[in-house]
Amino acid sequence: MISTLRYIAGTALLLFFLAACRKADIPFYSTDDDVYFSVVRDFVTYDTTIITFAYTPATTDTTVVLKVATLGIPVNRERSVSYRVIDTSANAASLHTHFELPARLVVPAGGVNCNIPVVMHKTPDMSKRTFSITLQLEPNEDFHTRLKVLVKDKNNNLFTSLVRHVIIVDNKLNKPAKGWYDDFYGPFTTKKMLLMSELLELSVQELYNKVTNADPGATTFYANYLKIYLKDQEAAGTPVLEDDGTPMKLGKYMQ
Repeated sequence: MISTLRYIAGTALLLFFLAACRKADIPFYSTDDDVYFSVVRDFVTYDTTIITFAYTPATTDTTVVLKVATLGIPVNRERSVSYRVIDTSANAASLHTHFELPARLVVPAGGVNCNIPVVMHKTPDMSKRTFSITLQLEPNEDFHTRLKVLVKDKNNNLFTSLVRHVIIVDNKLNKPAKGWYDDFYGPFTTKKMLLMSELLELSVQELYNKVTNADPGATTFYANYLKIYLKDQEAAGTPVLEDDGTPMKLGKYMQ
């Protein structure tokens, strides 16, 4: 008898709760027809892409492809995706000078994603400055943009934006974090690194890796190889000059 009364009481309480919920008309959040950036590398979602022309001197243009994905049921018509460039900083890249964007972006009929091909142009000022492009998805008649962020670590405020993506681009060769010893190679310069790459028949990226991981013997070999070339050019009356017009120099152990 007691168990029966408990069952009746529990059922009545549940019915009361459901009726209250209907009366209050609690809103339900739906993510149908949302659009967001889905730039994934090695199973990790990123909101920033870094591009440099420094490792490929012969390259004048490159294309960054940003995937845009949707949530919701596919439809049997094209759907327009709206976005805009929102950079206002001093280092903002210039459209038609540093980059190009498609005039129109659509998700094809029956599709659930599309790509934004951002064509990057190498320009002389990229050797001195780093530029940025920030693209932001915008709501329109076809899509919402309610998926703002991906939470990676809420306690430490680590979030990845799903509606903004930043492209950072330059053409600057920086001194390797380790392995470049001024006493052997002399002061680091872009021209010196490119010359070593050419002499050793290595790509710039390969040379960076080798310099970074070189043991003392390899460091001496690379520096001495450059030394012989510089001496030969000097003897021929065509000394190698840095971009500022001064002779290219090696470190004190290579004199």
